Amino acid sequence: MLRKIATPYKVSVRRTTATAPATASKAILRLIRFDPQTNKQRIESYEYDKHHDYMVLDLITAVKAHQDPTLAFRASCCEGVCGSCAMNINGINSLACITFSQQVTTVGPLPNFPIIKDLVVDLRHFFRQYAHIRPFVRNTNLDRSRVESIMGRYDTLRKVIYGVDPHAMSAEEVALQRGGTETEVVALLRLVDALREAGNVTHVVSTLGMLEAKGVQLDQAKVKALIEATLQRHGERTK
Repeated sequence: MLRKIATPYKVSVRRTTATAPATASKAILRLIRFDPQTNKQRIESYEYDKHHDYMVLDLITAVKAHQDPTLAFRASCCEGVCGSCAMNINGINSLACITFSQQVTTVGPLPNFPIIKDLVVDLRHFFRQYAHIRPFVRNTNLDRSRVESIMGRYDTLRKVIYGVDPHAMSAEEVALQRGGTETEVVALLRLVDALREAGNVTHVVSTLGMLEAKGVQLDQAKVKALIEATLQRHGERTK
């Protein structure tokens, strides 16, 4: 990711010798860099004043901002979410944006990946494997037409419950936020939400039981019609 780095950056780093020791007031950052033109790795050392704890990504960014703009590394969210800044830090694969630097911090590229340059590795094989195993929950029966059908029924029921007044729902939500009791309108909306999420009667019935346990009074005719319609659609899908 291309990003403009503020100058001066929040921490100042200075180039030093590879064997320079750390002291009480100064810490050392060692970068294991890779040059694709020579196909060789080298270690560069930098020292900085350890006024307080820095994240490793801050130090690497400072090196790029003040010492060597050719340093290559990945970073994106800087909040420990995306994983772009994964590196090998003091022998442990970690995210640089949420890993604190030590008195001596050694940073290198992730192992077992082809290195493109410096701290950037080739992740194409990883993502091909990821796409192959698809490590997430899938519903093979939930095609696009069914999703649109469920959402269409959901929107229709919401309009029936709330009528044409666009402020009705917001008024109910404000009342609940202020400690009000759950009204029939909100209770019916919970049933509609259950219908949207499950697409069948199972979640609707469990939600109904929860509401009754809380002492919520519902319009039985509306509830019955909702459940019967859900059962009918569920039966049609299972034929």
